[in-house]
Amino acid sequence: MSIDKHSHVPYYVQLATVLRQRIKTATANNRVYAVPSENELAARHQLSRATVRQALALLQREGLIYKEKGKGTFAAKNRARYELTSLIPTTDEMRRRGWRPGSRVVSLKRLRTRPPITDALELDLNAEVFELCRLRLGDGEPVCLQWSYLPAALCPELDQQDLTGSLTHIMEFNYGLKFWTAHETLRARRASSSEARLLKIQTGSPVIYMERTTFLPTGQPIEFLESVWRSDRYEFVFSLTRA
Repeated sequence: MSIDKHSHVPYYVQLATVLRQRIKTATANNRVYAVPSENELAARHQLSRATVRQALALLQREGLIYKEKGKGTFAAKNRARYELTSLIPTTDEMRRRGWRPGSRVVSLKRLRTRPPITDALELDLNAEVFELCRLRLGDGEPVCLQWSYLPAALCPELDQQDLTGSLTHIMEFNYGLKFWTAHETLRARRASSSEARLLKIQTGSPVIYMERTTFLPTGQPIEFLESVWRSDRYEFVFSLTRA
């Protein structure tokens, strides 16, 4: 593919399309693709460096490429597809795709509830919750950051549990509380500096932010979850049926 100088499509969009195809071919064959430098791309396609920079910025916003300081620009790995049609613990979801799951506890606090946790868990203003922040790993690589909020009255001594495994399994087998249904909201935003440091991405990189309220079979809310997912590693898939 080459740049059509007679097309009405902007040059940077055409260049992004060319690079997108090369990235697709490379990642499909599990090859590492090093994106040529701005000077190389400008000379090869007879474009200005400003135009090349626009194309690369577009691909970076899409999560298709990333920059390593002192090394260059590379194609991101293939994204894992997360089916949002059933309630599956993150640990089990990773095992299902053949990854080695892992969790690192960033912090665990017992604190008084606050909005939106109060409303999501239908708690009194003076109620206490456990706030558990964990970095989730797939084959040793950070994939998401999660904050779980659970009513302290329903899971006393949670801080005595081994929280590096599946929280869903702990709640079910140690407390008899079964995660049954959930309501989920997804948004796109940029990673903060603290999130980027833990996820090993650049500050301001696009991430997928998720809020989930999980319910027991009785309909009582049991967990309010906030997650920040690396958009270069995951994409979320929905199955729709016409109403």
